[in-house]
Amino acid sequence: MNYYVTSFINILHFISDDLIQCDSTTKIAELFCDEFDALDFELALCCFEATHKVASDNRLWGSDPEEYEDLTIEEFIETYVDSHEQRDPLFVTKRFLMFQESLTKALTEEAEEPPPEDY
Repeated sequence: MNYYVTSFINILHFISDDLIQCDSTTKIAELFCDEFDALDFELALCCFEATHKVASDNRLWGSDPEEYEDLTIEEFIETYVDSHEQRDPLFVTKRFLMFQESLTKALTEEAEEPPPEDY
């Protein structure tokens, strides 16, 4: 298992407070549950990119999770991570601003949901 795969798994464990137990053969779809959603996954990706100064393929950011959920973690890293070091001094800032947009969108959608009906 390569260094990037191990690192990403460690980030997933940390972000999920060790609720997610996975290895390189775990499919991306298996990560998602009540305690770990798409926003948590995006945070893990941003942390991974910032840690290693590598970028995920731009096609990932426009993709629906269904397009990659059948990949194992190892296949996902091999498919979507460009291992060339990013030299843009604003790379990390730009990635976390992308995450901020996703977080804002998720919070807005959550706030727009009707309150549960009490019977």
